[in-house]
Amino acid sequence: MHFETKKKNEMKKREKLGKLMSFGLCAALSIQMSAFAADTEGSDSGAGIEEKGTVEQILDGMTLDEKISQMIIPAIRMWNGVNVTDLEEADGLAEALCRHQYGGIILYQQNVTGTRQTYELVRQLKENNAQIEGVSTSIPYFIAADEEGGRVARLMSGCRMTGSMAIAATGDMAEKNSESTGKLLGEEMKALGFNVDYAPVIDVNNNPGNPVIGTRSFSDDPDTVTKLGIAYARGLEKNNIIATYKHFPGHGDTTVDSHIGTPSVEKTYEELQKTELVPFREAIAAGADMIMTAHITYPLIDEKVTFGDGVTQGYYPATMSRKMITDILRGDMGFDGIVVADALEMGAIQTAGLVPGEEGSAEYSIHIAEKVINAGVDILLVPADLLDESKADFYDDYISGISDLVEDGTVPLERIDESVSRILEVKEKYGILDEEQDLDQGSAADAKGLIYALKTVGSYMHHDIEGTIARSAVTLVKNDNAALPVSGDVKKIVFLNRCEGDRVTIEYAVQKLLNSGIIGEDAKITYDYYYDPSAEEGQQLHYTEEMKKSIEEADVVVGFSALRSLPELADGAPQYEGLHSAIEDVHAGGGKFILLSTNLPYDTARYQDADAILLTYLDTALDKDPTQLKGATEDTVAYNANVIAAIDTVFGENEPSGTLPVNIPGIVGNKESQSLEYSDEHLYERGFGLTY
Repeated sequence: MHFETKKKNEMKKREKLGKLMSFGLCAALSIQMSAFAADTEGSDSGAGIEEKGTVEQILDGMTLDEKISQMIIPAIRMWNGVNVTDLEEADGLAEALCRHQYGGIILYQQNVTGTRQTYELVRQLKENNAQIEGVSTSIPYFIAADEEGGRVARLMSGCRMTGSMAIAATGDMAEKNSESTGKLLGEEMKALGFNVDYAPVIDVNNNPGNPVIGTRSFSDDPDTVTKLGIAYARGLEKNNIIATYKHFPGHGDTTVDSHIGTPSVEKTYEELQKTELVPFREAIAAGADMIMTAHITYPLIDEKVTFGDGVTQGYYPATMSRKMITDILRGDMGFDGIVVADALEMGAIQTAGLVPGEEGSAEYSIHIAEKVINAGVDILLVPADLLDESKADFYDDYISGISDLVEDGTVPLERIDESVSRILEVKEKYGILDEEQDLDQGSAADAKGLIYALKTVGSYMHHDIEGTIARSAVTLVKNDNAALPVSGDVKKIVFLNRCEGDRVTIEYAVQKLLNSGIIGEDAKITYDYYYDPSAEEGQQLHYTEEMKKSIEEADVVVGFSALRSLPELADGAPQYEGLHSAIEDVHAGGGKFILLSTNLPYDTARYQDADAILLTYLDTALDKDPTQLKGATEDTVAYNANVIAAIDTVFGENEPSGTLPVNIPGIVGNKESQSLEYSDEHLYERGFGLTY
């Protein structure tokens, strides 16, 4: 297969124009590309049409390049080493995006710094795409982000919200709170110009050792996940934001992060149907428009294949598996909406040697695309980050290579047309095909839209909703001898943060309680931390003699745990040693230890010597200042409301009402492996929760 032959003439034409072009001159480049498309694809689509007509009419008029491009969503995190926050300042990126009429753009945290900036960047991207001339018809973008809430949030000036597991902890109010969360995040996304959210996560977190899903999941109970996932999507859709259920067939029972390696789930199809597939089946029945795949292998279900070296045998991830996508998702489960591949730049795809070619090359990625498309996937999400001119060339070769696959019959044209039809139908359903009319309204409409965004994103009302859900989620699982709530008369209090940066939010919460008199003004308060992730291995434990003395003399120590993986709880691990030492030292001095578990709740089994244990389910953004809530004319900050609610609860300002959304297993030592593992017995059952 010749992956570069089709683009040689095109690249010569581009070289004449490349450095002369600036943002807003996409039309000239598009004329060049239209001529190239007509030469190489035999399509006479040059003039474009004034009215789009039906989806079928649009599809019939599209060139092969346009169809394949519509199936691709690149990322633009950086351009020439600088974060992309303004298209006009990323010299050459606007032109690179105009080479092909991509189906959309996904924005990441690097692209999002504030409300005004994000609104204007999204507007620039839409306008730049609308200026492409010489195509059969101008098709507006999917503008997407992974705005799950909690640990995974992109709108840095909006509300982070509590995260899915915290929502589930709110018990009888969980379904209402899930829909409210989707609605709130949908309002903020819509105000900024987004139309797709890669959420909700409907993975069932039935493996406590899962390193990548965890609190992103609602629960380890498939029925709870189903109910809350559909409610979340319902909230998004009330604001015309397309919900994307992920990660099919389920990432909850894995021990490998697919961003890094390839997880494998040793379950039969019948076993999947009882747990992992339950939320997806019900989401489809509820009218799901988009589902995202997982890069996970299923040896007991799928067929063995030979990898790229021609020798090694194994199993393709579900993203590349016709068995999983076409036979099961589409055939057995009846889904005919858009299937989005999880990012194809991830390690489970790019570093696994699954197909021929040098990993990371256009050739390797083209072979991956062949398998993904033929499996039944419609959108190729982030085959590579569009980082510079070389990556723009990569996409030229990538699209050309897929065209070759279509022309030689390796990828049927009918398979391409199926995907593009689905994409266009969903864009039509959500009014995206008409978005150019909004762009044509001019500066007055643009100014009105910006004012609305500034009033909406991270508003006082939204933060109030966030705070209410956070307070309802705080879960008390242990309270020996009425250690909580802590009396306002307590004199010596130590707040033992996990990391130094955590003090920003914690000190804010404490100061609020001091100002209101909940904590006495004569209390002696000390802040310190026990873990330094930036230090060299072996030196990450931060537990000085001065800290030890302060903790021994304290009446109460409030310690913050943030479990991310089980090895962090092993003897000798700095995270464990810091908290374990503090528990021993404060007890030696006659004081009490309150544990605030701020991420995975499974750490409670390892700290049973604590006098009281509260769960908050979110450990990110503790370095963000909650006072940066300035109103409608300035950007706000997405902070951590969960920990603020938990500190309020420690001192009786909030009564705990949360219940466990997952079972908490015991932790035992494995003598053979000299490591810890979760036991089959539950220390605390799902639904358990104490109050004052």
